[in-house]
Amino acid sequence: MPQRYQFLIPWLFLVVWSSGYSMAKLALEYTLPFNLLAYRFLGAALVVTPLVIFMRLPLPNWSHAKSLIGTGIFLHLGHFGTMYVGMKLGASANIMALFAASQPVLIILTGALLAKQMPSWKIWLGLMMGLTGAAWVIGVDMQGDTGYVLGAILGFVAVVGMSIGQVIEKRRSLPLHPLVATWVQYIFAAIISVPLALVTEGIVFDPTPAFFFSVGHLIVMNTVVGILLMFAMVRSGSMSQATAIMFLVPAVAAIIAWPVVGETVPLIAVPGMLLAMAGAIWTRKVAQSK
Repeated sequence: MPQRYQFLIPWLFLVVWSSGYSMAKLALEYTLPFNLLAYRFLGAALVVTPLVIFMRLPLPNWSHAKSLIGTGIFLHLGHFGTMYVGMKLGASANIMALFAASQPVLIILTGALLAKQMPSWKIWLGLMMGLTGAAWVIGVDMQGDTGYVLGAILGFVAVVGMSIGQVIEKRRSLPLHPLVATWVQYIFAAIISVPLALVTEGIVFDPTPAFFFSVGHLIVMNTVVGILLMFAMVRSGSMSQATAIMFLVPAVAAIIAWPVVGETVPLIAVPGMLLAMAGAIWTRKVAQSK
């Protein structure tokens, strides 16, 4: 991409990342959670493999591979598996995206707790702002649906799992190309999710255009394109800018969810969404001040 257009990369990444929630919700209208998990990671492994071969990237040894498998349980299987089950139970794409806004504070909390340190009150305040905002939106959206509440709880568990995985992966800092590390985790996720889907659900999908479009989007856009955009940000030095605008994920996800799955944000839920986003901004400012 020409230099004058590189400022667009973080914004493209924001849109790609935010679109994954509504696409997953759409796909789950035509399949079951573990099936979707299997389709996504089997497809991702098959698509990323030619890239690894073409780029002639060095492969990990067994010790590194085992470490990647451990973090992959949290980052991929745990995160997406739990989120898909939560969505199937009734949680909206919007509430899942809203929990994503709390990820920065959860990463800081996880890192501090693993280091046996007590996070400052400012970090806890950021978490409480995020959770209070999410609780506000849940209270508006649930309309007496206990499945929605349970699904939303699983959505929060999913974000906690991803945060733990990211902290562990960053601490290990393996000497591998990021694409290779991701590729190994995709292969492991496929090896586990395919048999899991077959045993628990069987092969389930409705071969409609919407199904193939949504699953294809998750495989191509949210894996391959997302990874390539992330690498581009690292090379151009714009990764910090991407982090700075990730608090916008709930808003962008809500805009996308409206035409894709027909979800709307009631006006009364807007203060909760703004409070959660404010919690993410607050946490980032606290982290930068250290």
